[in-house]
Amino acid sequence: MSASHYFNGSEVHAGDRVRYKGESGNIVFVSDGDGGEFLSGYVDYQGCDAGIMFCDDAGELTFVSELNENLELLRRKDQQSQLGW
Repeated sequence: MSASHYFNGSEVHAGDRVRYKGESGNIVFVSDGDGGEFLSGYVDYQGCDAGIMFCDDAGELTFVSELNENLELLRRKDQQSQLGW
């Protein structure tokens, strides 16, 4: 499990709905360098450097190794599924 955290202290999880540098999207994996959390289709990234992968709504992937105030949690994956998103 990753020790990556949002600027507000909440832990980052794969599947979180976020805003990164003004763009909305989802966290598709959180890696600690050995393992982590990976959404289906992103397991091949296991073993990559520690950080997170952000996929914006246009499908563009951005790897972020150092988290800061540019990454904002909007909803947890569990909240999305309960709401039918």
